[in-house]
Amino acid sequence: MRSMQVYSLVLIFIFQIFSISAMSQNNDKWKAGSAKQFSGDIITLVCFISTPNNPWLETDKTDMLSKLTESDRWFSSQAKKFNVNIAPKYYVLNKSEDIQFEVIEPGMATGKESIDWVYRTMQKLGFKNSKQAYKKLRKKYKADNIQILLFAKAKGRPYSMRYAKGVNKKKYFLEGLLVFNEYNNGAPMPISAVIAHETLHIYGAWDLYSTYAQTIDRQQKARELYPNDIMLRVDHNINTIEINNLTAWLIGWNIYQEDIFEWFRPSDYKK
Repeated sequence: MRSMQVYSLVLIFIFQIFSISAMSQNNDKWKAGSAKQFSGDIITLVCFISTPNNPWLETDKTDMLSKLTESDRWFSSQAKKFNVNIAPKYYVLNKSEDIQFEVIEPGMATGKESIDWVYRTMQKLGFKNSKQAYKKLRKKYKADNIQILLFAKAKGRPYSMRYAKGVNKKKYFLEGLLVFNEYNNGAPMPISAVIAHETLHIYGAWDLYSTYAQTIDRQQKARELYPNDIMLRVDHNINTIEINNLTAWLIGWNIYQEDIFEWFRPSDYKK
């Protein structure tokens, strides 16, 4: 009788292990930098960067910050759908003057853009490197999840700068995103949705539209399954888009992995 009880307990234990495995969240090597888990306190530290001949106007800065606020509100509403609580906040690191660079290269969505912008900006603010900046800023703002949002007064395609295990910690541990005020062709940018899209990248989300790292057939399938997912498209009205099950799984909001999820993995997010 006792042996049967032990045997039953062993079976239950094995079943629980397999159940947990089946519901396990994506845990790629990308989830290693300053933006660790998209829940709880999430601090965005804002820097306005520009060139000497094209500085930010105060009215433009105010508008950018209002878009960030809108993005944060949208994140909170999306999190509620998955019973996740987040408390996003932001602080501006350079309130009085722009951080200026001689040139701000435009993002071209090639995958070859500079990923040193956070590192270079932190040096301009007096830190030795990004890792030191993370330690001091984390202590000052009392949050585990920190990302840098660089608003660039220039034209370009926005992109994220994410950290992965094995990459130079001193230069890249502090993760961030570079958001231009307009596209390369001068078209207005849906700032709120762009901030949200690029922020999700540093927490593990994948592009679902065709890129240098993502295929057209996956984009087409995403249009069938996740037509309004923010990793597939952005919109000037952020409330017309959402976070669906795949993206929610990637950022840790959804523990249920569907078989098709891994099929969407782009080439720049190798395990």
